[in-house]
Amino acid sequence: MLYLVLFNVIILLFPLIINLFYCTYSNNISKEQNKLYLDISLLSSLYLLLIFNKENTSLIILFNIPLIFAFIKKRTFVSIIITFIILFNYVDNNIIIHIIEYLIYYLIYIFYQKNILNLFLCIKFVFNFDILTSIIFVFIAYLVVFLYKKGEDIIKLHMNIKELEQEKQLRTSLFKITHEIKNPIAVCKSYLDMFDINNKNHEKYIEILKEEMNKILLLLQDFLAMNKIKIQKEILDINFLLEDVITQFEPVLKEKNIKFDYEIDEEEIFIEGDYNRLNQVLINMIKNSIEAIEKNGIIKLRYEVGDSFKIIIEDNGSGIAPEDLEKIKEPFYTTKKNGTGLGVSLSIEIINAHNGSIEYFPLKKGTKVVIELPIYKLSSFGID
Repeated sequence: MLYLVLFNVIILLFPLIINLFYCTYSNNISKEQNKLYLDISLLSSLYLLLIFNKENTSLIILFNIPLIFAFIKKRTFVSIIITFIILFNYVDNNIIIHIIEYLIYYLIYIFYQKNILNLFLCIKFVFNFDILTSIIFVFIAYLVVFLYKKGEDIIKLHMNIKELEQEKQLRTSLFKITHEIKNPIAVCKSYLDMFDINNKNHEKYIEILKEEMNKILLLLQDFLAMNKIKIQKEILDINFLLEDVITQFEPVLKEKNIKFDYEIDEEEIFIEGDYNRLNQVLINMIKNSIEAIEKNGIIKLRYEVGDSFKIIIEDNGSGIAPEDLEKIKEPFYTTKKNGTGLGVSLSIEIINAHNGSIEYFPLKKGTKVVIELPIYKLSSFGID
C-alpha cells in the first residue's frame, strides 16, 4: 500500500513540477501562457492517474487531487473539465449523490475560497463511505499540495536570488560608468584649467579634448548595452599607443611637479588589440600612480620585449600594503576615500580580453605594475 501511495504522489506531481521548472527558466512566457501550461499539467496529472489506476477503481478518489489544484489556482474552466471526467468514471449507482457533492464543491469555490483544501477534504470524507480510502486520499492530497508549495517556494527563492544578481550587475555597471567617465572628464578639466585662448600653443589641447569626449561617448555606448566590455581588436603599433598616452599626461604631470621618466623606441612593435581600451587601461594605471604620490614624485614608464610585450609602470608613491595587495584585484575593494574599487578590476577585464595579464609588485618606495600582452607576429609575406 505504501508503494502505491508513493507511486501516485509521483505521477501526480511529475507534470506539475515539469511545468513549474519550464515556466521558471523560460524568459518569454506571458501570464496567459503560464495559466494554459498549468491547465495542461493538471489534465496530464489526471490522465496519468486514469492510466495507472484504471484497474483499481477504489482509488478513483485520487482523481479529485487535480481538481483541488484547479480550485486553489482558480482555474475555473479546467476544473469543470476535470469534474466531468471524474463523474464519467464513477461506475456506482450513486451518480446523483456525486453530482450533489461536486455542486457543493463549486459553491464553496465560488462563495468561500478560504481554506478550500480543508473544506474540500472534509466534504469528501463525508461523502466517501470507505474510511481507509478516505484516509489515504487525505494523506496524499496534503502531501502533494505540501510538496508542490515547497517547490514553488524554492523556485521563488531562486528567482529572488536571480533578481539580486541582476541588481548587483546593474549596480556594478553603474559604478563602472561613474569611475571610467570620471577619468576623461578629469583630463578635460585639467586641460581646460590650463587653456589660454591667447596662447596659440594651447590650440593642440582642443584635439585632446575632442579625443577625451569621444572616449566618454564610447563608454556610454558600451555601458548602456549592459553587457561585458566589447573589444574590437586590430593590428596596432604599441609604441604609438604609449606615445599617445605620454602626450596626454605630460602637461598634467608638469603642473603637479611630477617627473615623468619614459623609454620609448621608434621601433615598430605590433600587437592585436583595441586601441581605445588599452589607452583606457594605461590612463587608469598612470592616474593611480599620480594619486599615490605626495611630493617629489617620479613615474617611470618602460617596456620589455621577449616572447610577450611587457609595459612596466613604476612610481615612488605611498605604495600598496601587503594586505591590500591580495585584495586589490577584487571588485569594489579600494583604499581611496572616494574610490569605487572598480578601476583595477575593469582594467584586468580589458587586459584578460586581450589574452594578457596585470601584476602588482610593492617596491621599497612605491609600486610597480607590469602589463603583459602577446605580440602579434608578422610573416615573411606580410601580416598573418
